[in-house]
Amino acid sequence: MGDSCKAASLAQDLQKETIAAINEGRIAVGLQEPLLGAVNDLAARIECVTPPKPRHDHGKHKGKHGNKQKEGD
Repeated sequence: MGDSCKAASLAQDLQKETIAAINEGRIAVGLQEPLLGAVNDLAARIECVTPPKPRHDHGKHKGKHGNKQKEGD
């Protein structure tokens, strides 16, 4: 599985670079709107989802079925 947070960050960078290119006149007028629309659509579809942290029981559950055995049993 990929890194969605990295993908979201890269998409935001692409948005900034696209806007800069448009503002600097490096994109033909007829292509500016479709390009920016596609870049914005891409960025909007990427959601940063952090994976859940693994749980650790720290040895709290000992013995069969999580029951601690009593001394002398």
